[in-house]
Amino acid sequence: MTSPPSEPVEQGFERDKRDYWAMREELLAKYAGKWVAVHQGRVVAVGTDPLSIMEEALAEDGYAYTNRVGEEDKIVIRQRRISFGYDESDL
Repeated sequence: MTSPPSEPVEQGFERDKRDYWAMREELLAKYAGKWVAVHQGRVVAVGTDPLSIMEEALAEDGYAYTNRVGEEDKIVIRQRRISFGYDESDL
């Protein structure tokens, strides 16, 4: 189960977004055309399909800034994970 975020999700997402743009030139040189998820100042997942990196990207705090390097003006994905307990007796 994922631990609770250390900061509010929106603040963390905005921080991750700023981090992405701060490292964009490096990302462009290394990952042009690939999907990259950035969380807490580092790349936490890279792939050619945005869905394929989702699980890895969300594993830490349930959010990450994800974008396709070099094609940022086309799409941005906000990813969140919600975890909760499940009890069959509640059904």
